[in-house]
Amino acid sequence: MQPHQLLEIEFADFLGLDGGRMVACNSGTAALHLAIESLPLAPGSQIIVPNYTMIACARAVSLAGHEPVFVDCDERGLIDPDAVESAITEDTAAIMAVHLYGRLADMDAIGTIARAYNLEIIEDLAEAHGAEVHWETAAACWSLYQNKVITSGSEGGLVSFRDPECAALARQLRCLGFTPAHDYMHLPRGHNYRLADPLADMARQSIVGFPGNMARRRKAESWYDHHCPDEWRRPFRISPWVYDLHIPGLRREKQGQIVGALRDRGIEARRGFLPMSVQREYRNLPRRPGAMSQRLAEEVFYLPLQP
Repeated sequence: MQPHQLLEIEFADFLGLDGGRMVACNSGTAALHLAIESLPLAPGSQIIVPNYTMIACARAVSLAGHEPVFVDCDERGLIDPDAVESAITEDTAAIMAVHLYGRLADMDAIGTIARAYNLEIIEDLAEAHGAEVHWETAAACWSLYQNKVITSGSEGGLVSFRDPECAALARQLRCLGFTPAHDYMHLPRGHNYRLADPLADMARQSIVGFPGNMARRRKAESWYDHHCPDEWRRPFRISPWVYDLHIPGLRREKQGQIVGALRDRGIEARRGFLPMSVQREYRNLPRRPGAMSQRLAEEVFYLPLQP
């Protein structure tokens, strides 16, 4: 068995999932793209995506030929279920629920909405390693990028499917759409998304080191809690990936000065996400999300928790 196949089994076992439905690939973006390509979605469907998230979430939707529909977040920066329900149309096929900065979106509320409107759920757990996948999720995705809790040391991704047939399709699409006969008759939409085996081995080692890694991250998190003002601190992180801070009234220029000063001192601080609706390729979409995403884009930045 090859290292990437062992990684699929071991990562699934780590999360209590079925290894036969786990597919390793070469990035978290590829995992999201494979998830969307492998689900039974009508061509050109709408997929609801949080406005406050990483660009990979929206790009995966666009790459798969679907339309991202952006909705606002709550004060925690997570997708707002009320905004989701108000954005649903007859063309909506799926909801992408993204867990940010180690916190989980309200998956029970998302699941209720998905059931009511017969929608698929795509769950992005790139920033919440170790969290349990919601039982109604059709496809769950992870990144193994070098700054993630479980990492290959470089790039990598994983996607798990509820339906084993979707997993089988994703495995074919991951490898240029080769059919089982490997006779150079390819499925359409195949991509070269294979994960290099040395990176798979690094990720397997990272799974083994997860408990100690988390303990050291919790220790660093407690240090920050002690030294940062209470009014700047954010809600509990189920998976301490980074330590985000929220300074009400902060503006983009000052945020940049703070982050720049920290980075000058060797501290890998970063700004919060810029909303998807202000990105160049999405500015002309007709629907405008609410204001919370823009507010958090200016008022949130984060500090490293790597041990």
